[in-house]
Amino acid sequence: MIPDAVDTTGQSCSASQQTRLCLALFAAAYTAQTVSPVMLFYTIDLRLSTTDLTLFFTVYAVGLMLAFLIGGPQSDRRGRKAVILPSAGLLLLAVLALMGSAVWGKPMILAARFLQGVASGALFTVGTVWLREMAGTRNAARASMLASGVMAFGFAIGPFVSGVLVQWLPWPRLLSFMIALAMVVGAILIIRTLPETWAVGQTSRIQIGLPPGTAAGFFCYLIPCGLLVYTFTMLSLIAFPIQLGKAGFAQIYFILGLSALIVQGFAASATFWAMRLGPARAGWIAGLCGAAGCALGYLSVQPGGWLWVLPASAAIGLANGLSMASGVAVSDRLAPPGQRGALISMFYVIVYLGYSSPTILSLIWGKQTMERGDTLMILGICALAMTTVIATAGRLAIRSRPVGLPAGAPATGARPSDP
Repeated sequence: MIPDAVDTTGQSCSASQQTRLCLALFAAAYTAQTVSPVMLFYTIDLRLSTTDLTLFFTVYAVGLMLAFLIGGPQSDRRGRKAVILPSAGLLLLAVLALMGSAVWGKPMILAARFLQGVASGALFTVGTVWLREMAGTRNAARASMLASGVMAFGFAIGPFVSGVLVQWLPWPRLLSFMIALAMVVGAILIIRTLPETWAVGQTSRIQIGLPPGTAAGFFCYLIPCGLLVYTFTMLSLIAFPIQLGKAGFAQIYFILGLSALIVQGFAASATFWAMRLGPARAGWIAGLCGAAGCALGYLSVQPGGWLWVLPASAAIGLANGLSMASGVAVSDRLAPPGQRGALISMFYVIVYLGYSSPTILSLIWGKQTMERGDTLMILGICALAMTTVIATAGRLAIRSRPVGLPAGAPATGARPSDP
């Protein structure tokens, strides 16, 4: 049971209120990923290109990054609820726009996905802070884990349910969005009943850039580690179903949803594994898992090989969870307390650059990039290269900087042990 807490404004935050906020975060996470199979359906139904499909994910990532940069500071100025409630309204508008995309086509999908990214990013980041404050200081860390778990569950269940609906039920353009619409309306009604937890009027300044003394760790560890988070996850959402369809497998919407379920499930479990391994090991193991996911994925897209999607998705999920957890831990280690937010923000920019990788690769290698099996093998080789960088220069960079060293201060040779 979630313990009762007292928020910073003196209002009582009951276990029931915290549970209701968790339900709202689940609804936002469910809605964020339930659209993935429908995006694939729209691409085929509207005769769009694979590059167009990748753009639907990229503009969502751009919206997320914008929300990450401005959502937190705005909630410090205006209050948590004052940001969360309009963001939920914006998410409702985005879902309605996605429902109308069958009529308005590609421009509407792009606009709706951008709005969805902005709304989702604000809900995820500020919602987590809001839940931490509701839980009180003693239970803040537990509340953060709870928020991450609830959202991971939504990320996993949303595309799986949508994949089943689009594959076998009527109204493939509408049914998934109708469920998401009902969930977002429910989230809005929940949020309206929750108390504010932050005294408004406080100032906050957006810090962008690398804190002094963190460049080596950022370039040698955080960049390759950040790229490992979503670059291979996007293969399970785009490349696997498209190439399976070309190989004669008919249930591509279902397999997309199933892949997402496995990826998110293994990513969530990998977070706890990363804590035991420590970042010096978790980062390069994530790279090996990414390479294994590409190799298994290549087997899966051969005629009759669709069952290989299951272990490929599991390996990709491990790469996702290990790299995300170790990247956040290293960001926390490299920067002093007053500048950790800036470094983690830069890490998230790299993470969502990986989310945009299908579009970037399609622009470099051509529109059929995600439709070719050799793309999987090339990315597998890239994963091995990133593994090497993390295990050598990256590991040296994070071990040569003592925990808590002020920014810009020279290292004295102290070496922290792996957590």
